[in-house]
Amino acid sequence: MKVTICSCARCTAAGNEFLYDSAKVVKKDLEIAYKLENLGEAPKIEIEYDNIMNEVDDAEKSAPLAKIDDTYYKKATPEVLMEHIINGFIPEDEAL
Repeated sequence: MKVTICSCARCTAAGNEFLYDSAKVVKKDLEIAYKLENLGEAPKIEIEYDNIMNEVDDAEKSAPLAKIDDTYYKKATPEVLMEHIINGFIPEDEAL
């Protein structure tokens, strides 16, 4: 899974650091959970900052912007981002 947090000025002003921090927390929590529950190797989650604002329509009203794999999240919140990361690693019938 690849999580990209937009690094443009508009997203920075809108609080992209909170998105980055929450993604890091979920990554660490999943690593701990997999280790404690003996679930095998923890999922690979790559988190990066990159300017992705030009990749979406209506960019002026999208900040803060995040992307998980190929899905964009406009006006993303830490809670929504965390939910989608976690749901990527649990069975669909148990997803939030």
